[in-house]
This record gives sequence, structure tokens and C-alpha cells, in this order.
Amino acid sequence: MIISYISGITMSYLIGGIPFGYLIAVAKGIDIRKQGSGNIGATNVGRVLGRKYGLIIFILDMLKGFVAVFLVPVLVCGTKFPTTSDNLLVILCGFCAILGHAFPVYLRFKGGKAVATSFGVFIWLVPISIAIAFGVWLLTVIVSRYVSLGSMIGTLALVGVIVVVVDSPFGDNMYLTALSVAVTILIIVRHTSNIKRIIAGTEKKVFSK
Repeated sequence: MIISYISGITMSYLIGGIPFGYLIAVAKGIDIRKQGSGNIGATNVGRVLGRKYGLIIFILDMLKGFVAVFLVPVLVCGTKFPTTSDNLLVILCGFCAILGHAFPVYLRFKGGKAVATSFGVFIWLVPISIAIAFGVWLLTVIVSRYVSLGSMIGTLALVGVIVVVVDSPFGDNMYLTALSVAVTILIIVRHTSNIKRIIAGTEKKVFSK
């Protein structure tokens, strides 16, 4: 059991840490860390390389989280298939993948904001809840034109939706609820600079130059 947990969280962290935004930008002859906001995530890649590349990075970063909760627990537990929202190993794998994206060992722990990878984790664990949260994100972005604001409000909405929609959020599914709270805190903290720019009126709007 202990070996399965150690293997699972390590594998998930390393998968989550794969810096797709950085790698694809390098393939285009650009160090994304020195362009735009300096972030390796989909939003900055979209601004620097174009929306097509931003979408590609979002999908790849999302898949990292999905693989961590869907496949990694199966690999480390043999023939078992413990991919449910009340399974501690699954929750830890998901969180470690998110941490890997935010603090990748490959880039000296300087990664992205973890939104897309978090989306990939929750789209498997709670598809209805994440769909509602995505709607909140989309509405916020349309109204404000701030992707960062949408990301923060969307994650806050996810916590509320999980508490309301998921059965026994403080009982059988308490690990899932704890994960949503931890991810929300992480994402908001990772957006501290964005919050300052929004207040100052200098935050860039959707894919604007």
C-alpha cells in the first residue's frame, strides 16, 4: 500500500510537471518564460504564439491531470481500478499532478497557474460539477475579458458546486471536497500578480496584445 502511494504520487508529480507550453515554444524558437507574462501556461502561450497554440497547450496540460487520476492509480495498483472521488490515492495523484504543473522540477519549480491541469483532474472525478464551474468561468471571461479572473471565480464556484451537488461532501467524499479547497487556494495564490494587475487596471484582457 505504501509503495503504491509513493509510486502514484511520484509518477503523478512527474507527469504533471511536463512543461508542454515551454517545450512547444522552444520548438518554435521562443523561450516562453521571457515573453508576455513569462508564464508557461496556455493563456500566455496563446498570447505569444497564437490562439491555436494556446488551445493545444490547454488540452495537453488538461490531459496531464486526467491521466493522473484515471490511469496512474490503475498502474500502481495492478488490476484494481480505484478511480473514484472518495479514494485517497486518486485524490493525492490528482493533487500531485497539479503541484507538478505549478512547481515542475524540470524548470526549477517555476511553472504555470495550474488551471488546465486542475480541469483535467476534476473532469474525471466530478464532470457535472466541473461543467458548471466551467460555465461560471466562461461567463466571467465574457463579461470581464479577464481569463485570470474567470479562473479564480471558476475554482471558487467549483467548491460551492461540489458541496451542493456531490453526495456526502463532508463524509464519504470529504477527500474530494478537501482537494477542491486546496486547489482553489493554490490557484488564487498563483494568481496574486494577476490580482494586483486587475486592481491597477494593467491586466491584459483575452488574448490582447
